[in-house]
Amino acid sequence: MSTGALHRRWQQLSVRHKLMVLALLPLVVVLPLLMAALMVWGNAAFNQLLITKIHSDLAVASGYFAQVQAEVGAATRATAQSHALHLALASAELTAVQRVLSQAQQTHKLDFVNLYDAQGSLIAASWYENNSDRRSIYKGYEPFLLKDSASEYNQLQRLEQPQLLALAPPLASRLHIALVPTRNAAATERTHEDRALLMRASFAVRGEQGQVLGWLQAGTLLNQNLPFIDHINAIVYPEGSLPLGSKGTATLFLDDVRITTNVRLFQDQRAIGTRVSQTVRDTVLGLGQTWLDRAFVVNDWYVSAYQPLLSAQQERIGMLYVGYLETPFRHVKYGLLALVLGLFGAAMVL
Repeated sequence: MSTGALHRRWQQLSVRHKLMVLALLPLVVVLPLLMAALMVWGNAAFNQLLITKIHSDLAVASGYFAQVQAEVGAATRATAQSHALHLALASAELTAVQRVLSQAQQTHKLDFVNLYDAQGSLIAASWYENNSDRRSIYKGYEPFLLKDSASEYNQLQRLEQPQLLALAPPLASRLHIALVPTRNAAATERTHEDRALLMRASFAVRGEQGQVLGWLQAGTLLNQNLPFIDHINAIVYPEGSLPLGSKGTATLFLDDVRITTNVRLFQDQRAIGTRVSQTVRDTVLGLGQTWLDRAFVVNDWYVSAYQPLLSAQQERIGMLYVGYLETPFRHVKYGLLALVLGLFGAAMVL
């Protein structure tokens, strides 16, 4: 219809009809634009709320991780300075020293407590059970001696298998992790993960005159440490904290490999040995950035946070992850959008 025809049609309308058209024009033109803007803003705001929550979840998990690492250092210092250890050393009885180390391991929930002489030779360990344990130590191994400063005596380390076995041979069973083919992960020819991710502290044992009598080393192995990761998950996502049937998850990675997790492959099988997607790997391990976004985790989409874990040399050696299932929240979002569209359609019809 031409402009002239529209003008003549408008002139033929009664005053009443002209007023009705003028009244409805904003609804027909402006309201759809307003609704579109509202939907775009609402979708962005909803997504931002999910990201804000996962950022908060990561802060809680990261705080607990740092607390445990600090406790490893504090426990090592306390044992090295303990009256019981110095009495045992003064008695020159190896069994008495070993009892002190074993008690320290149990009290502080450590995986090993080792005592070296001032030259670096292992003389006692919490895991000694018989003389064969002593012979299992790698010959010529020197302990990792740290400077006596609060910032350096406690570290997160990535160790090769022989290095960990030199510290505590009984931990060998927790190292061999078969890699599971994982969707979207970076290509690799590796079939197993045999390295260790370890919280480790070293502290001097000193005599009355301040002379170094020896070195005490202790640590917690994170590989397949299920109580550790389950406790993180319980702190971040206590029962009833997530609505709509969503589930919270937590994981520790050595490089891009899940070495302990509560993410499931199947109903009762944890996804240990699966790997993170290449996109997340490149962002977190490659660029050193924290990931706060949705991510595909093993077999579903999660609102996810990944934080790089750093060694004392500032090398990115792993990741800390927390996340919750996205599907229930996505259904709610789409439901709300459908409701808005329905109300708008009803208003237009009426």
